[in-house]
Amino acid sequence: MTDDRGSSQKAHNDLVLSFLAVRRAIGALGYFLPAALIVYGLFTGGILTSISAAYYSPMREIFVGTLIAQAVFLWSYEGFRPDAGDLITDKTTARVAAVAVALVALSPTSPAKAPEASSADCTLLQCVLGPNLSATLHLTAATVFFAALAVYCLVLFVKGDVDGPEKRASNRIYRICGWLIVGSIGLIGVLFLTGLDDALDGLRPVFWLETVATLAFATSWMVKGDALRPLVRSVAGN
Repeated sequence: MTDDRGSSQKAHNDLVLSFLAVRRAIGALGYFLPAALIVYGLFTGGILTSISAAYYSPMREIFVGTLIAQAVFLWSYEGFRPDAGDLITDKTTARVAAVAVALVALSPTSPAKAPEASSADCTLLQCVLGPNLSATLHLTAATVFFAALAVYCLVLFVKGDVDGPEKRASNRIYRICGWLIVGSIGLIGVLFLTGLDDALDGLRPVFWLETVATLAFATSWMVKGDALRPLVRSVAGN
């Protein structure tokens, strides 16, 4: 009986560690991509017009590889077992985000939005669908991806009993991250609809708003993966 209980506890601990590792990997990739693109921009004399414009730059492999890695980790993420009647679950939301981010990687943004586009070959989806439809798919998939991540921050990560100051602090961080994602993506939509993205192109507003949204989702996953406990404790102490 003791051996059975010990084996069960070990299996449970291994599962928890697996969850934490996947969450940290998703968060680390979220930090890595914008940081890598910022460093690239600083050393080449200019920040890209958007994170997606990296496809048309020497950072193409980094961009595509990072997004596909995120897709793999998100697809493998099971999360917590849903309660009866739950319409929004960890697993389903992760699968939606995984498919969406894979499509972001495989269907590039419009070449018109990236001055570097002239030297790049089209991807399979871009060649089949054409640049305009591919760009529409890219934009739609990116919106779905960030929406799914906002759902994690505002709905899924804050579930459960608030059993102490650290849980309250974590929930506060999740909600801040979630609304940063929603606000950043909403502002990008306003820029596109009004044409201000072109008027303010020199300031690279789309890149910086995408960076804010990406860092916000990365932070939420790192907190959920217990990788930012000093931050949680700092918020809990305030």
